[in-house]
Amino acid sequence: MRGTCKGAVWSGEKDIRVMDVKLPECKDDGMIIKVNAASICGTDLHVFKSKPSVPTILGHEVCGTIVEMGKNANKTIKCYTGALKIGDRINLYPWITCGTCKSCLRFGVGACGVCENSFVYGLPYECLGMSGKPVMSSSVEETPYIKGGFSEYMYILPGTYVWQVPEEMPASVASLLDPMAVAMRAIELAQRSPGMLEDVLNCNGTALVIGDGQIGALIAACLRKLGVNKILIAGGRDERLKVAQDISKADCTMNYHKQSLEERIEIVNAYTNGFGADVVFQCVGNAQAFREGIELMRSVGTMIEVGNIASVAPIQFDPARDLCSKHATYIGMSVNTPSAFNKAFHMLLSYKELGLEKLLTDRCTLDTLLDTMLNSNAPSYIKGWVDLGE
Repeated sequence: MRGTCKGAVWSGEKDIRVMDVKLPECKDDGMIIKVNAASICGTDLHVFKSKPSVPTILGHEVCGTIVEMGKNANKTIKCYTGALKIGDRINLYPWITCGTCKSCLRFGVGACGVCENSFVYGLPYECLGMSGKPVMSSSVEETPYIKGGFSEYMYILPGTYVWQVPEEMPASVASLLDPMAVAMRAIELAQRSPGMLEDVLNCNGTALVIGDGQIGALIAACLRKLGVNKILIAGGRDERLKVAQDISKADCTMNYHKQSLEERIEIVNAYTNGFGADVVFQCVGNAQAFREGIELMRSVGTMIEVGNIASVAPIQFDPARDLCSKHATYIGMSVNTPSAFNKAFHMLLSYKELGLEKLLTDRCTLDTLLDTMLNSNAPSYIKGWVDLGE
């Protein structure tokens, strides 16, 4: 391809500008897709408030149609669902890891967040808070230029994991693969071998999800699909709680702005015969929510911490009471894998049954993307997405 395309370029603090960006030559080991839909991640909403290290096209939750591919692309791009061809729609795992650093050799190629020399679509490496060196610049001024999803076209690099999207699935739903994979990875971390004393995720268990945003809603939906007995959701916005309950068929929702911790403890106890939740998925970026999750979790329970990843906020924690006496398991989450994304892809196939389109509350275009991101604190906002057409 030659010429230019439109891209929404992160150029400064809360400054995203639609401009012409160069279209690269398609190398033998790469592909170019026409972006159909790109969802707005919470990470995008977090980083765009600061100044970028280089002008960057944000966006890594993408569904697009292959319009050009190199002769070796089927060997260099890792597709879970079969051989690729022009015209296929794909979604993708946004990380490319080096495969040779100590972390890759220990944890496997593709494990994100630990590779010392990695690349992530739609984010400058400097935003990741990792050591090591980037394998490629995210700058729109350096080839292959179109390395983020908020653009008419996007370059797919060798080493990328992808999935072919079914014809009937809307591109907007397909762009939910990344948040669905966060949900699936959180659930993986809560799983134990059958019959273990600490087994909390099963058909007679009670799960509490703290957070009514996209991740909390998707975790609750996946738990219901997997057959967990009782699902409770705590959140802070009634509009979002209703959507989360709709897609998960949760047994109960609680608003932590309207109900005190004591009231919520009573509600959880009523559903658990006074024991507390077997497993808590904490999806709010607030340290107090973690502290409250401890109080709502039963003895020999498990908490998966998903929400507090972006900022430091110490809380009171008593190792005797909160850890040993409670025989509790606490697991923090930041590392994900292509395997979890593959599970998420198959869960996405149930999008009609789950009603996942209800999460896509704010549709925009490249021209209205900045306004949508600036208004993401609206009570009804759950997930914004850029519609670039089929």
